[in-house]
Amino acid sequence: MYVGQRVKRKEDLKLITGTGRYVDDIQLNGMVYVSVLRSTVPHARLKKVDYQEALKLPGVINVITGLNLQVDNRPKNFPIAKDEVLFVGQPIAAVVATDRYTAYDALELISYDYDELPAVIDPEESLKDETKAIEGRDNVAYKKTYKGGDAEKAYEQSQVKVEEKVEISRVYPSAMEPRGLLVDYQQDRLTVYASTQSPHFMRSYLLSAFSDMVKDIRVIQADVGGAFGSKLFPYPEDYIAVYASIITRRPVKLVLTRSEDVLSTYHARGQIHKVKVGANKDGKVNAILDDVIIDLGAAWHGTYLADIAATLITGPYDIKNALANVYGVLTNKVPLDQYRGAGRPEAAFVYERIMDILADEIGMDPIELRRKNVIQSTPYTNPFGLKYDSGNYIDLLNKAERFYREMEQEAEKLRREGRKVGVGLSFYVEQNNFGPWESASVRLLADGKVEVIIGAAPHGQGTATGIAQIVADELQISIDDVEVVWGDTDKISNAFGTYGSRSLTLAGNAALLATRRLKDNIMRLAASFLKSDVEELQYKDGKVYNPKSGKEMSLKEIARKTTGNLGGVWRYKAEPTLEATASFGFDNYTFPYGSHIAMVEVDETGKVKVLNYVAIDDIGLVVNPMLAEGQVHGGIIQGFGEALLEEIVYSREGTPLTTNFSEYAIPSAVESFNMKWVYLEEGKSSAPLPAKGIGEGATIGAPPAIVRALEKAIGKKITKIPVRMEELI
Repeated sequence: MYVGQRVKRKEDLKLITGTGRYVDDIQLNGMVYVSVLRSTVPHARLKKVDYQEALKLPGVINVITGLNLQVDNRPKNFPIAKDEVLFVGQPIAAVVATDRYTAYDALELISYDYDELPAVIDPEESLKDETKAIEGRDNVAYKKTYKGGDAEKAYEQSQVKVEEKVEISRVYPSAMEPRGLLVDYQQDRLTVYASTQSPHFMRSYLLSAFSDMVKDIRVIQADVGGAFGSKLFPYPEDYIAVYASIITRRPVKLVLTRSEDVLSTYHARGQIHKVKVGANKDGKVNAILDDVIIDLGAAWHGTYLADIAATLITGPYDIKNALANVYGVLTNKVPLDQYRGAGRPEAAFVYERIMDILADEIGMDPIELRRKNVIQSTPYTNPFGLKYDSGNYIDLLNKAERFYREMEQEAEKLRREGRKVGVGLSFYVEQNNFGPWESASVRLLADGKVEVIIGAAPHGQGTATGIAQIVADELQISIDDVEVVWGDTDKISNAFGTYGSRSLTLAGNAALLATRRLKDNIMRLAASFLKSDVEELQYKDGKVYNPKSGKEMSLKEIARKTTGNLGGVWRYKAEPTLEATASFGFDNYTFPYGSHIAMVEVDETGKVKVLNYVAIDDIGLVVNPMLAEGQVHGGIIQGFGEALLEEIVYSREGTPLTTNFSEYAIPSAVESFNMKWVYLEEGKSSAPLPAKGIGEGATIGAPPAIVRALEKAIGKKITKIPVRMEELI
């Protein structure tokens, strides 16, 4: 049995031996390069782009502007600014040249004339709608209210009221590999090699934009050096590269520099929550009210992030009355989109900050406050209609308490020595398996090995290993005989990709169902070959056998007998089918949950050291604890970065001040620390493979646990992340 075991990742060998193929490793004959001229002002009326001098530079093939590239793309503005510039970093023109250096040199020869407009930078100022971020549009691009019970009445009748403004700053996804793609035009068909999380999304969007210029598009996912949500949808630069390949009839490569990536890759988080909680003196929460302001930047496709946060604002607690008002406001910044957690870390930071602040307000132990309010049984429907499917929340909280009390005892000893040490706990619920479904095909090859083609598009998660474990167990064969293939729109026609902690659960279930169908086909073929009824046969260890006759056939023998005869006729009743396809989707989201406990120390300079860290998760069936633990460790470090280091900063005028890694800090191995992961398997899903996602849970649980520990260490309330060093002194 492989499921449940710590199986090493099958995907790693090529990466650690340097044989991976990232976009920039791929070379095609006749390939040319694209560079992008970007705006240096946050808001302006664009009057003219002069590129005549650039065209004179030897090696320059073409220059593209907003006048000749106008397609329907996401976000709903042209890939290149046409008449209005909306943020620093927005494309204004693009150069196609024979080599990368000429392409960048030519940018220096392009000039543009503009009338600068007032920029809107502060989302709360944008809410007033006094200065327009986009001419002719209201700054408040999105409004929505979520209501359950009567929160206003319950709040007014509460004995204890807490009101806070909680802020989560903008962050940059910080993938190791900047964005890039290579586009090859061949006879009305494009082949796109992309650093993407969803080849099928990219194909769909690009084909919609360029359907009048090409008949078909094939997207192949190259090896991806990280994404975290930032490479799910196409960007303006992708449309530029595709257009360049179409008009030049040559392969075109575009790979961003790090500074370009920071300036143009969609940012994340960027939410302000004005939240009120009403409770009884015994700690029972009666109501929560939240005004959510999301800083959308210069486009409005990120509104769903606030919706996710708003509808999870009650978290893992039984709060009957809730009200959330969402305001999506435009600013002259890089547009906002998803990043690991996508709305759920924002919600958890808010409700966990409020629970701790409420505990301090009424003088109640934070564990006891949570126990007073935690969901007692599942399934449970929250005030906004989300149905938490399964789990034992109180049991997990009790387990977390044991670690919390142990850390508190140790922290107290250190505090008596004069050290600033604090312990924090977070308790969270996660909504995942954003669908709608995923597909997989499983085929038995002539050599008896099995190929699995999945619609998910993993890029570091280890999904292929997990899928191989599932299929190997179902067929009772060696995992070495299972190859998992993904990332090519020509190999599987309909799929979605990897995002929202969905891959192993949705693609894994699809692969499991497809494998069972394949096994049924195999049994029917074996029955024909062995001249038996299917009911007489048994399957074991990769073989089909008849206990009565003693005859048996291996998968290899069945495959060869089905496919190996080039002549003759097919004399058997069973269809010669050695392949099966299945799709799988849930009729509800799945809701894993967990708790993080952190002990931190703050020195006299404001430097933070994590002394101890424990994460507990219930994700249903754990297919591969090693893969899951790796996801948790990475998520904790990213959560540490969000809590203490990472922040996209703009000047008042709209100039980005964090444009590379010398200015934008991310945690490295130096800041890392020991982490312990404990997992439960009580909250299984209803699927044939009852697993839930783990890819984003740690980014949800880490920031509130770390911030609470900091708060206890320095004795000062914290309601904004990241927490800067000067605030800790």
